[in-house]
Amino acid sequence: MEKELEQFRQEVERQRAGRRGGSGPFPEALRAFAVRYLEYAQEKGDTVKAVVERLGVSEPTLQAWRRGQTPGSKARRGEQRAAPLVPVVVHPRKEEGLRAATTFAVVSPQGWRVEGLGLEEAAQLLRRLAC
Repeated sequence: MEKELEQFRQEVERQRAGRRGGSGPFPEALRAFAVRYLEYAQEKGDTVKAVVERLGVSEPTLQAWRRGQTPGSKARRGEQRAAPLVPVVVHPRKEEGLRAATTFAVVSPQGWRVEGLGLEEAAQLLRRLAC
């Protein structure tokens, strides 16, 4: 686990070096490792404070990752939070009289959008996103 911890720290530094003023969201793999490492360390009796010092991230950041959030993703007071993606199953219609859509768009709660996908491409994208 110590080798992975060192790789994590190096990647965090690399991510920070490429950013101007402030930070953006870290990749999911880094966030997932940090949460797993926190759980591992706490099982061994470590404190959150000791873990954040080893990881090189702030306690609020680590706690947000633990809750499945990225820092800054909290809805501001009075704003509604976007609903998470919901898995759906698409079955082709057997009725010949209906014209099928030729392209699809996938839109995330965070606002990214992928347009112009065919049915199979959209299905592949959703499978890869684990929806």
